[in-house]
Amino acid sequence: MTIEQKQHLWDSFVSRWPSEKLEELTLEEYVSVNDQDTFTYWLETKTKDLGSIKGNTSAKFGIYKRGSAGKEQSGIGHGEIYSWRTRYGDDETSVFSYVKKILVTIAKAAYEGDLQTIDELDFAPLVKWKIAFLYQNQQAPSLINTFSKPMLQVLTGSEARISYPEMYQKIVANQGELNLLEYGQQCWSEVETRNKEIERQKILAQFIHIDAFESNVESWNKETTNSFCNIIAAANKRGLDVFVTYMNSGDMICIGRKEHHASNAEAIFATFEPTKSRIKFEQRYLNRDEYLCADVTSDLLTQIRNARSFLAFNEEYKIINRKPLWPSDYSDDYVDDSEDTPGKNDQVIRNTSLNQILYGPPGTGKTYHTVEAAVKAAEPDFYDVLEFEELDIDERRIALKDKYDELVEQKRIRFVTFHQSYGYEEFVEGLKAESDEDSNIFYPIRDGVFKTLCDKASQKTVMPDLIKEDSRIWQLSIESSGRSEVKTYCLDSDIGAIGWGHVGDMTPSMRTSENDSKLTSETHPNQSSIRSFCNDMSIGDIVFCVSGQLTIEAIGVVTGDYKYNPDGILQREDYNHTRPIKWLAKGLELNVFNLNSQTRLPIKTCSELTRFSVPELIAFLGANSISLATDAEFNIENFVLIIDEINRGNISKIFGELITLIEPSKRTGEGQKEALTLNLPYSGKPFSVPSNLYIIGTMNTADRSLALMDTALRRRFDFVEMMPNYEVFNGCAVLNIDDVEVNLAQLLETMNHRIEVLYDREHMLGHAFFIPVAELIKAGEPQKALIELKNVFKNKVLPLLQEYFFEDWNRIRLVLGDSKKTESDWLVKISEKSFDTIFGSDHGLGNFDTAPKTYQIASFDHDSIWDKPETYQAIYNPSKLQNVDVTTDSTVNSENNNG
Repeated sequence: MTIEQKQHLWDSFVSRWPSEKLEELTLEEYVSVNDQDTFTYWLETKTKDLGSIKGNTSAKFGIYKRGSAGKEQSGIGHGEIYSWRTRYGDDETSVFSYVKKILVTIAKAAYEGDLQTIDELDFAPLVKWKIAFLYQNQQAPSLINTFSKPMLQVLTGSEARISYPEMYQKIVANQGELNLLEYGQQCWSEVETRNKEIERQKILAQFIHIDAFESNVESWNKETTNSFCNIIAAANKRGLDVFVTYMNSGDMICIGRKEHHASNAEAIFATFEPTKSRIKFEQRYLNRDEYLCADVTSDLLTQIRNARSFLAFNEEYKIINRKPLWPSDYSDDYVDDSEDTPGKNDQVIRNTSLNQILYGPPGTGKTYHTVEAAVKAAEPDFYDVLEFEELDIDERRIALKDKYDELVEQKRIRFVTFHQSYGYEEFVEGLKAESDEDSNIFYPIRDGVFKTLCDKASQKTVMPDLIKEDSRIWQLSIESSGRSEVKTYCLDSDIGAIGWGHVGDMTPSMRTSENDSKLTSETHPNQSSIRSFCNDMSIGDIVFCVSGQLTIEAIGVVTGDYKYNPDGILQREDYNHTRPIKWLAKGLELNVFNLNSQTRLPIKTCSELTRFSVPELIAFLGANSISLATDAEFNIENFVLIIDEINRGNISKIFGELITLIEPSKRTGEGQKEALTLNLPYSGKPFSVPSNLYIIGTMNTADRSLALMDTALRRRFDFVEMMPNYEVFNGCAVLNIDDVEVNLAQLLETMNHRIEVLYDREHMLGHAFFIPVAELIKAGEPQKALIELKNVFKNKVLPLLQEYFFEDWNRIRLVLGDSKKTESDWLVKISEKSFDTIFGSDHGLGNFDTAPKTYQIASFDHDSIWDKPETYQAIYNPSKLQNVDVTTDSTVNSENNNG
């Protein structure tokens, strides 16, 4: 939104809710449900671009209209329609009278610039300062559109004890000639770059009421303060409560488990004791005989995390139906809407979009950044904790990559690349030609990567460790479809068995020609059943014990290899073929007709079922309240599908009718009122996309412009632009050989500026091409870095330039700066010969035909021009070359259009 649009929005608010009419405001005008023209809706939603107060509960408005029954909680009263903060009154009339008086007072004080009066009012800070901002005198402003105290502290460098009015006064004093909204936007830009600092300020503010903390916090070194905040944040992210225990000997900061109204903690993980020079740490959990004592340092969090102590504690003392608490949450009127609770900054910390595409020119790190984006989506808690840790770039990347690899191993992250031949059959589902042992061709329906991941994300029951996603599924009829003594024995003994013992042991090494003859004398269905059970099943496969062509009575998993039992099973001496099968669910009467694509089960003793997948089966069992892992607790996990080169595929051909289902509002999940389900064309099964599946695409703008993207795709994805980042070369940008300095950032930026002038910004060169050079510079290997720089130009830069400019060599020369050099320093040599020289005098080409220019890239042979650092320096600063009388630009931005 532009500054002009924001100003119009501000004026619209003041026009709709003029201050002189606030005294006449009715409760229905103030707050309602599903009404987009109330005062609070304007304040929170319509004017969010003027400063967000979104999030937390509606109790921040003092009184609110419920959409359902009121929930009993301390500090909140309920009427038939409304709920309110009890400290403002006993009923909706008295409470709204208080709230309206607050509104009038804020509007009047804000216009007069009396921020002290506003600061003393008992009302939610974010809300009252947003109101003050909107009603201030725009000609003589007194505050900006930032309402969170920790953010203001960071912007002003203030301590926690400094008040709102003092910080606003300090900020507005530096406004200068800027428009207030423009200045506010500038402040927000600064805030966004200092997110960690803001979160630390929020954490420190939780303990500033402790005398020993307030008096000593300024004396602690940076490592101590940061490490303390990191440990507290990590504990809270892992589900531990943070609270203060008040003792005669001094107040103690604790992490552990303590309910809101409890006088004592249920369990304490560790304590922190602030002293003058340091913070003492004692871990009590898992150390009951002798506490683990240490000073708070940067190594302490690593030690705790490596021991996985937080996770172990949270498993033992689980939170039930609430979030972990902070010290401020233990007040008497706690309603879970503390605006300055750490981690609740709505404008700085944003949720990961369900559908996003990273787009930009080649080499800008799109695929590289999918690792971070995928981990952030799949494991947001891990990512949040990682953000607080004091890691350098390399350490952070290693941590992200390790977690990424772990999630890939768990198949929670899948990677696929689109191309022109990629289609619906590979992505969603399709027919696949296969053959059986008799060379009969059949066409089972196989799931693609998208459907497989959707099915897995939709699971609401835990998959046993023995079962894998690619496990095969079999149906087995033990003796008969009805009840039998043999079947009962097998189910109770965790085995499976079939007849035809006369064909002998089916172990390949035990086969004889006589037994082979007996096997081949059986019918083809019988042979197939015998081979399937004895030779094709493998450990981890799923087995249905069928009770008819529609129903099954048990589900098991194969746990061992085939065994020939010469004694048979009970009275069935021919039941010699056996396998260990752990029967996980028994006594069922489960109809699987719809699961099996509305097809009856085969009339065979043993055969593979190919019409549904393992994730589909697990989801089906969950829908029927059947769990194969009875002791495991199910936790909803996030899944990620990475689509590389998403713009190279035919979107209509790949997604088909399912493109609608990826919209956030059309996905299935808790609270999804507009979720859609469609029937798939091949299997006929219902299909939906769950809300815990994230799709991350990458797009190379050199292949296709964003403007040419499939419209349906563009509407459903958030686009994140990734342009060349010259800051990645900070600290390793200069290659110095024999006092000749080549600045990589300046080299790349100069070439990109020329490309943008000659072509467009979507065809720039990415910084990733030069990262290997920078790494060698950082490692102190300048000669190897020069060789690598030569290879970058030979294998990356020049081929791309030829592709971009369709071998328009004059433009390529302009990008390389040859137009500013003498002929001996050209990187693209020009040769111009007459037709007579080329063809002889009798060429018949007319006098008006001109001989063409030919272009030749300077040789890359050993000890060539490409081996000299001056060559690369001259691309952005040709005046450095000897004997060259030329004026060069002092900055990239002053480069003229002719190169």
